Amino acid sequence: MENGEEGSGLAPEDAFAGALGTAGLPMLVIEAQGSGNPVLAASPAFRQLSGYAAEQLLGRSFLSLCASDTEPGAMARLRAALAAGQGCSETLRLRAAGGRDIWCAVILGPRRGGEDEAGRLVTFFDLTERVEQERRLREAKEIAERRAEARMKRLREANARLKEETERRQRTEAVLRDALARGEEDLRFRDFLVREVNHRTKNALQLAIGLLAIQARQSRDEATRKALETAMGRLRRIGAVHALLTYESENPRSIQAADYLRRLCHEVEESHATAPGLVRVEVDADEEAIWGPDITVPLGLIVGEALTNAFKHAFPDGRPGYILVRLAAQSEGRMVVRVEDDGIGLPTQRREGSLGLRLVELLARQAKGTASVEAGPRGQGTVVSVSFPDPRQQSAGSPK
Repeated sequence: MENGEEGSGLAPEDAFAGALGTAGLPMLVIEAQGSGNPVLAASPAFRQLSGYAAEQLLGRSFLSLCASDTEPGAMARLRAALAAGQGCSETLRLRAAGGRDIWCAVILGPRRGGEDEAGRLVTFFDLTERVEQERRLREAKEIAERRAEARMKRLREANARLKEETERRQRTEAVLRDALARGEEDLRFRDFLVREVNHRTKNALQLAIGLLAIQARQSRDEATRKALETAMGRLRRIGAVHALLTYESENPRSIQAADYLRRLCHEVEESHATAPGLVRVEVDADEEAIWGPDITVPLGLIVGEALTNAFKHAFPDGRPGYILVRLAAQSEGRMVVRVEDDGIGLPTQRREGSLGLRLVELLARQAKGTASVEAGPRGQGTVVSVSFPDPRQQSAGSPK
Protein backbone atom coordinates (compact mmCIF):
# COMPACT_ATOMS: atom_id res chain seq x y z
CA MET A 1 0.00 0.00 0.00
CA GLU A 2 1.25 3.49 -0.89
CA ASN A 3 2.09 6.05 1.83
CA GLY A 4 1.06 9.75 1.98
CA GLU A 5 -2.09 11.53 1.08
CA GLU A 6 -3.01 9.22 -1.82
CA GLY A 7 -2.70 6.21 0.41
CA SER A 8 -4.70 7.70 3.24
CA GLY A 9 -7.53 8.86 1.03
CA LEU A 10 -7.55 12.29 2.67
CA ALA A 11 -7.78 15.62 0.87
CA PRO A 12 -4.60 17.72 1.30
CA GLU A 13 -6.26 20.19 3.62
CA ASP A 14 -7.54 17.36 5.81
CA ALA A 15 -4.10 15.84 5.98
CA PHE A 16 -2.57 19.19 6.91
CA ALA A 17 -5.22 19.80 9.58
CA GLY A 18 -4.48 16.41 11.08
CA ALA A 19 -0.76 17.14 11.10
CA LEU A 20 -1.16 20.52 12.81
CA GLY A 21 -3.71 19.30 15.32
CA THR A 22 -1.02 18.31 17.79
CA ALA A 23 1.43 21.14 17.02
CA GLY A 24 2.32 23.19 20.10
CA LEU A 25 3.43 26.28 18.12
CA PRO A 26 1.27 28.78 16.24
CA MET A 27 1.48 27.45 12.67
CA LEU A 28 -0.33 27.68 9.33
CA VAL A 29 -0.22 25.58 6.20
CA ILE A 30 -0.86 27.71 3.13
CA GLU A 31 -1.27 26.75 -0.55
CA ALA A 32 2.11 26.67 -2.15
CA GLN A 33 1.06 28.23 -5.44
CA GLY A 34 -2.49 29.46 -5.22
CA SER A 35 -3.39 33.12 -5.75
CA GLY A 36 -3.01 34.89 -2.38
CA ASN A 37 -1.73 31.64 -0.85
CA PRO A 38 -4.95 30.76 1.01
CA VAL A 39 -4.82 29.00 4.35
CA LEU A 40 -5.23 25.24 4.26
CA ALA A 41 -4.89 24.48 7.97
CA ALA A 42 -4.22 26.27 11.26
CA SER A 43 -2.82 24.85 14.50
CA PRO A 44 -4.82 25.29 17.73
CA ALA A 45 -1.99 27.50 19.05
CA PHE A 46 -2.37 29.87 16.08
CA ARG A 47 -6.14 30.03 16.54
CA GLN A 48 -5.61 30.90 20.21
CA LEU A 49 -2.99 33.54 19.33
CA SER A 50 -5.07 35.21 16.60
CA GLY A 51 -8.50 34.76 18.13
CA TYR A 52 -9.91 33.44 14.80
CA ALA A 53 -11.98 30.30 14.55
CA ALA A 54 -10.89 27.62 12.06
CA GLU A 55 -13.69 28.47 9.62
CA GLN A 56 -12.56 32.15 9.63
CA LEU A 57 -9.05 31.12 8.59
CA LEU A 58 -9.53 28.30 6.07
CA GLY A 59 -9.46 29.62 2.51
CA ARG A 60 -8.43 33.12 3.64
CA SER A 61 -5.47 34.75 1.92
CA PHE A 62 -2.36 34.42 4.07
CA LEU A 63 -1.26 37.97 3.22
CA SER A 64 -4.63 39.39 4.34
CA LEU A 65 -3.70 38.45 7.92
CA CYS A 66 -1.00 41.14 7.88
CA ALA A 67 -1.99 44.61 9.10
CA SER A 68 -2.60 47.08 6.27
CA ASP A 69 0.12 49.43 7.50
CA THR A 70 2.79 46.72 7.84
CA GLU A 71 6.25 47.91 6.83
CA PRO A 72 6.28 47.85 2.98
CA GLY A 73 9.79 46.42 2.69
CA ALA A 74 8.93 43.42 4.83
CA MET A 75 5.78 42.75 2.78
CA ALA A 76 7.73 42.97 -0.48
CA ARG A 77 10.31 40.44 0.73
CA LEU A 78 7.55 38.10 1.89
CA ARG A 79 5.74 38.24 -1.48
CA ALA A 80 9.00 37.60 -3.30
CA ALA A 81 9.75 34.54 -1.16
CA LEU A 82 6.24 33.17 -1.73
CA ALA A 83 6.56 33.59 -5.49
CA ALA A 84 10.04 32.05 -5.66
CA GLY A 85 9.26 29.17 -3.32
CA GLN A 86 12.02 30.29 -0.98
CA GLY A 87 12.03 30.46 2.78
CA CYS A 88 12.29 33.74 4.68
CA SER A 89 11.96 35.23 8.15
CA GLU A 90 10.33 38.62 8.84
CA THR A 91 8.94 40.53 11.82
CA LEU A 92 5.34 41.43 10.91
CA ARG A 93 2.32 42.96 12.56
CA LEU A 94 -0.72 40.70 12.21
CA ARG A 95 -4.30 41.84 12.49
CA ALA A 96 -5.97 39.50 14.98
CA ALA A 97 -9.67 39.06 15.68
CA GLY A 98 -11.43 42.14 17.01
CA GLY A 99 -8.91 44.49 15.36
CA ARG A 100 -6.19 43.61 17.85
CA ASP A 101 -2.61 43.80 16.55
CA ILE A 102 0.07 41.26 17.45
CA TRP A 103 3.75 41.36 16.51
CA CYS A 104 5.21 38.06 15.32
CA ALA A 105 8.40 36.64 13.96
CA VAL A 106 7.05 34.89 10.80
CA ILE A 107 9.12 32.03 9.41
CA LEU A 108 8.05 30.92 5.93
CA GLY A 109 9.31 27.44 5.09
CA PRO A 110 10.78 26.86 1.60
CA ARG A 111 8.97 24.81 -1.02
CA ARG A 112 10.72 21.44 -0.88
CA GLY A 113 8.53 19.21 -3.08
CA GLY A 114 8.89 21.06 -6.35
CA GLU A 115 5.98 22.29 -8.43
CA ASP A 116 3.69 19.51 -7.15
CA GLU A 117 3.95 20.47 -3.49
CA ALA A 118 0.50 21.32 -2.16
CA GLY A 119 1.30 23.38 0.94
CA ARG A 120 3.96 25.40 2.70
CA LEU A 121 4.47 25.69 6.44
CA VAL A 122 4.43 29.11 8.18
CA THR A 123 5.49 29.31 11.85
CA PHE A 124 4.76 32.26 14.14
CA PHE A 125 6.50 33.40 17.34
CA ASP A 126 4.66 36.02 19.39
CA LEU A 127 6.90 39.10 19.88
CA THR A 128 4.19 41.50 21.04
CA GLU A 129 5.50 41.87 24.59
CA ARG A 130 9.09 42.30 23.43
CA VAL A 131 8.12 44.89 20.82
CA GLU A 132 6.03 46.72 23.42
CA GLN A 133 8.96 46.71 25.84
CA GLU A 134 11.25 48.08 23.13
CA ARG A 135 8.70 50.81 22.41
CA ARG A 136 8.51 51.72 26.10
CA LEU A 137 12.30 51.78 26.31
CA ARG A 138 12.50 54.11 23.31
CA GLU A 139 9.89 56.41 24.81
CA ALA A 140 11.66 56.34 28.19
CA LYS A 141 14.95 57.21 26.49
CA GLU A 142 13.34 60.11 24.63
CA ILE A 143 11.76 61.38 27.84
CA ALA A 144 15.08 61.08 29.68
CA GLU A 145 16.86 63.00 26.93
CA ARG A 146 14.23 65.74 27.00
CA ARG A 147 14.48 65.96 30.79
CA ALA A 148 18.28 66.10 30.64
CA GLU A 149 18.10 68.93 28.14
CA ALA A 150 15.55 70.73 30.31
CA ARG A 151 17.84 70.35 33.35
CA MET A 152 20.78 71.74 31.39
CA LYS A 153 18.65 74.68 30.33
CA ARG A 154 17.61 75.31 33.95
CA LEU A 155 21.26 75.13 35.02
CA ARG A 156 22.25 77.71 32.42
CA GLU A 157 19.41 79.95 33.51
CA ALA A 158 20.35 79.45 37.16
CA ASN A 159 23.95 80.45 36.42
CA ALA A 160 22.73 83.60 34.74
CA ARG A 161 20.44 84.38 37.67
CA LEU A 162 23.27 83.73 40.13
CA LYS A 163 25.48 86.25 38.36
CA GLU A 164 22.67 88.80 38.39
CA GLU A 165 21.90 88.12 42.06
CA THR A 166 25.57 88.49 42.98
CA GLU A 167 25.63 91.91 41.37
CA ARG A 168 22.41 92.82 43.18
CA ARG A 169 23.88 91.63 46.48
CA GLN A 170 26.93 93.83 46.00
CA ARG A 171 24.71 96.84 45.35
CA THR A 172 22.56 95.96 48.38
CA GLU A 173 25.62 95.69 50.63
CA ALA A 174 26.64 99.21 49.69
CA VAL A 175 23.17 100.50 50.52
CA LEU A 176 23.17 98.53 53.81
CA ARG A 177 26.46 100.06 54.98
CA ASP A 178 25.09 103.53 54.30
CA ALA A 179 21.76 102.75 55.99
CA LEU A 180 23.38 101.45 59.18
CA ALA A 181 25.06 104.86 59.58
CA ARG A 182 21.79 106.76 59.44
CA GLY A 183 20.06 105.47 62.58
CA GLU A 184 16.31 105.48 62.17
CA GLU A 185 16.63 105.05 58.41
CA ASP A 186 18.17 101.66 59.21
CA LEU A 187 14.78 100.35 60.36
CA ARG A 188 13.04 101.47 57.20
CA PHE A 189 15.76 99.85 55.13
CA ARG A 190 15.44 96.58 57.05
CA ASP A 191 11.77 96.55 56.18
CA PHE A 192 12.72 97.08 52.55
CA LEU A 193 15.37 94.36 52.85
CA VAL A 194 12.81 91.82 54.14
CA ARG A 195 10.58 92.43 51.12
CA GLU A 196 13.55 92.44 48.78
CA VAL A 197 15.17 89.27 50.10
CA ASN A 198 11.94 87.28 49.51
CA HIS A 199 12.82 87.41 45.81
CA ARG A 200 16.38 86.12 46.20
CA THR A 201 17.51 82.63 45.43
CA LYS A 202 18.85 80.17 47.96
CA ASN A 203 22.37 80.39 46.55
CA ALA A 204 22.45 84.18 46.79
CA LEU A 205 21.38 84.00 50.45
CA GLN A 206 24.08 81.46 51.25
CA LEU A 207 26.65 83.65 49.54
CA ALA A 208 25.60 86.68 51.62
CA ILE A 209 25.79 84.66 54.86
CA GLY A 210 29.22 83.36 53.93
CA LEU A 211 30.59 86.84 53.26
CA LEU A 212 29.23 88.13 56.59
CA ALA A 213 30.84 85.18 58.37
CA ILE A 214 34.23 86.03 56.83
CA GLN A 215 33.86 89.68 57.88
CA ALA A 216 32.88 88.66 61.43
CA ARG A 217 35.92 86.40 61.78
CA GLN A 218 38.22 89.15 60.53
CA SER A 219 36.74 91.90 62.70
CA ARG A 220 38.63 92.81 65.86
CA ASP A 221 35.78 94.88 67.26
CA GLU A 222 33.46 92.86 69.47
CA ALA A 223 30.45 95.08 68.83
CA THR A 224 30.95 94.88 65.07
CA ARG A 225 31.33 91.11 65.22
CA LYS A 226 28.12 90.72 67.22
CA ALA A 227 26.27 93.00 64.80
CA LEU A 228 27.47 90.89 61.87
CA GLU A 229 26.47 87.65 63.63
CA THR A 230 23.03 89.12 64.30
CA ALA A 231 22.67 89.98 60.61
CA MET A 232 23.69 86.43 59.68
CA GLY A 233 21.00 85.01 61.94
CA ARG A 234 18.37 87.20 60.34
CA LEU A 235 19.41 86.09 56.85
CA ARG A 236 19.19 82.43 57.90
CA ARG A 237 15.65 82.93 59.14
CA ILE A 238 14.68 84.55 55.87
CA GLY A 239 16.33 81.63 54.11
CA ALA A 240 14.06 79.24 55.99
CA VAL A 241 10.99 81.04 54.62
CA HIS A 242 12.58 81.02 51.17
CA ALA A 243 13.09 77.25 51.43
CA LEU A 244 9.44 76.74 52.41
CA LEU A 245 8.25 78.91 49.53
CA THR A 246 10.57 77.43 46.93
CA TYR A 247 11.15 73.78 47.81
CA GLU A 248 8.74 72.48 50.45
CA SER A 249 5.38 74.15 49.86
CA GLU A 250 2.98 72.92 47.21
CA ASN A 251 1.39 76.37 47.26
CA PRO A 252 3.96 79.16 47.86
CA ARG A 253 1.14 81.45 48.99
CA SER A 254 0.25 79.15 51.89
CA ILE A 255 2.80 78.45 54.67
CA GLN A 256 1.97 76.44 57.80
CA ALA A 257 2.96 78.84 60.57
CA ALA A 258 3.31 76.16 63.28
CA ASP A 259 5.80 74.10 61.27
CA TYR A 260 7.77 77.21 60.33
CA LEU A 261 7.97 78.43 63.97
CA ARG A 262 9.19 75.02 65.17
CA ARG A 263 11.94 74.97 62.57
CA LEU A 264 12.89 78.57 63.30
CA CYS A 265 13.11 78.00 67.06
CA HIS A 266 15.17 74.85 66.56
CA GLU A 267 17.68 76.73 64.38
CA VAL A 268 17.96 79.64 66.84
CA GLU A 269 18.39 77.20 69.75
CA GLU A 270 21.17 75.32 67.94
CA SER A 271 22.91 78.60 67.08
CA HIS A 272 22.80 80.22 70.55
CA ALA A 273 22.53 77.46 73.18
CA THR A 274 25.73 77.31 75.24
CA ALA A 275 25.01 73.71 76.28
CA PRO A 276 22.47 71.12 75.07
CA GLY A 277 19.25 71.22 77.08
CA LEU A 278 20.41 74.09 79.32
CA VAL A 279 17.68 76.38 77.99
CA ARG A 280 14.57 74.48 76.86
CA VAL A 281 12.44 75.93 74.07
CA GLU A 282 8.82 74.88 73.58
CA VAL A 283 6.52 75.86 70.70
CA ASP A 284 2.74 75.90 71.15
CA ALA A 285 1.19 77.06 67.86
CA ASP A 286 -2.17 76.95 66.14
CA GLU A 287 -1.84 74.07 63.64
CA GLU A 288 -4.55 75.55 61.42
CA ALA A 289 -2.70 78.83 60.89
CA ILE A 290 -1.78 78.74 57.18
CA TRP A 291 -0.81 82.13 55.81
CA GLY A 292 1.01 83.79 52.95
CA PRO A 293 4.59 85.13 53.07
CA ASP A 294 3.42 88.73 53.69
CA ILE A 295 2.44 87.80 57.26
CA THR A 296 4.76 84.81 57.86
CA VAL A 297 8.01 86.64 57.09
CA PRO A 298 7.58 89.52 59.60
CA LEU A 299 6.24 87.16 62.29
CA GLY A 300 9.21 84.85 61.80
CA LEU A 301 11.62 87.76 62.18
CA ILE A 302 9.78 88.96 65.30
CA VAL A 303 10.06 85.52 66.92
CA GLY A 304 13.67 85.23 65.82
CA GLU A 305 14.61 88.62 67.30
CA ALA A 306 12.85 87.92 70.59
CA LEU A 307 14.25 84.40 70.86
CA THR A 308 17.78 85.58 70.06
CA ASN A 309 17.55 88.36 72.66
CA ALA A 310 16.36 85.84 75.25
CA PHE A 311 19.29 83.50 74.61
CA LYS A 312 21.77 86.38 74.69
CA HIS A 313 20.53 88.30 77.74
CA ALA A 314 18.00 86.32 79.81
CA PHE A 315 20.25 83.51 81.02
CA PRO A 316 23.71 84.85 81.91
CA ASP A 317 26.52 82.84 83.49
CA GLY A 318 25.22 79.45 82.35
CA ARG A 319 21.85 79.88 84.02
CA PRO A 320 19.25 77.24 82.99
CA GLY A 321 15.87 78.38 81.76
CA TYR A 322 12.74 77.91 79.72
CA ILE A 323 11.34 79.78 76.71
CA LEU A 324 7.78 79.37 75.45
CA VAL A 325 6.79 80.48 71.94
CA ARG A 326 3.01 80.59 71.59
CA LEU A 327 0.81 81.39 68.57
CA ALA A 328 -2.88 81.41 69.41
CA ALA A 329 -6.20 83.00 68.51
CA GLN A 330 -7.64 85.89 70.51
CA SER A 331 -11.15 87.23 70.57
CA GLU A 332 -12.56 89.53 67.89
CA GLY A 333 -10.66 87.97 65.00
CA ARG A 334 -7.14 88.59 66.25
CA MET A 335 -4.06 86.43 66.78
CA VAL A 336 -1.20 86.81 69.23
CA VAL A 337 2.37 85.54 69.10
CA ARG A 338 4.24 85.50 72.43
CA VAL A 339 7.85 84.76 73.28
CA GLU A 340 8.07 84.29 77.05
CA ASP A 341 11.17 83.41 79.09
CA ASP A 342 11.82 82.91 82.80
CA GLY A 343 15.19 84.67 82.76
CA ILE A 344 16.50 87.68 84.67
CA GLY A 345 14.22 90.15 82.90
CA LEU A 346 14.91 93.08 80.59
CA PRO A 347 16.27 96.33 82.08
CA THR A 348 14.21 99.46 81.39
CA GLN A 349 17.01 101.15 79.45
CA ARG A 350 17.31 98.16 77.12
CA ARG A 351 13.57 98.14 76.52
CA GLU A 352 13.72 101.75 75.36
CA GLY A 353 16.96 101.70 73.38
CA SER A 354 17.30 98.20 71.89
CA LEU A 355 17.58 98.14 68.12
CA GLY A 356 16.19 94.61 68.07
CA LEU A 357 13.07 95.63 70.00
CA ARG A 358 12.55 98.60 67.73
CA LEU A 359 12.75 96.17 64.83
CA VAL A 360 10.05 94.04 66.51
CA GLU A 361 7.79 97.10 66.71
CA LEU A 362 8.39 97.97 63.06
CA LEU A 363 7.70 94.40 61.92
CA ALA A 364 4.54 94.32 64.05
CA ARG A 365 3.29 97.40 62.19
CA GLN A 366 4.06 95.63 58.93
CA ALA A 367 1.73 92.83 60.08
CA LYS A 368 -0.88 95.51 60.99
CA GLY A 369 -0.36 94.66 64.65
CA THR A 370 0.99 96.11 67.86
CA ALA A 371 3.94 94.94 69.94
CA SER A 372 4.56 95.07 73.66
CA VAL A 373 7.44 94.12 75.96
CA GLU A 374 6.71 93.51 79.61
CA ALA A 375 7.83 91.55 82.64
CA GLY A 376 6.70 87.95 82.94
CA PRO A 377 4.40 86.46 85.58
CA ARG A 378 5.32 87.45 89.15
CA GLY A 379 7.84 89.89 87.73
CA GLN A 380 10.14 87.16 86.43
CA GLY A 381 11.47 86.98 82.89
CA THR A 382 10.32 88.89 79.86
CA VAL A 383 7.30 88.57 77.56
CA VAL A 384 7.42 89.89 73.98
CA SER A 385 3.97 89.76 72.41
CA VAL A 386 2.52 90.93 69.11
CA SER A 387 -1.22 91.12 68.50
CA PHE A 388 -2.39 91.29 64.87
CA PRO A 389 -5.52 90.63 62.76
CA ASP A 390 -6.15 86.99 61.90
CA PRO A 391 -5.56 86.73 58.12
CA ARG A 392 -8.17 83.96 57.89
CA GLN A 393 -10.85 86.31 59.22
CA GLN A 394 -9.79 89.04 56.80
CA SER A 395 -9.87 86.58 53.88
CA ALA A 396 -13.32 85.30 54.89
CA GLY A 397 -14.68 88.83 55.20
CA SER A 398 -13.28 90.18 51.92
CA PRO A 399 -15.72 90.54 48.99
CA LYS A 400 -15.41 87.93 46.26
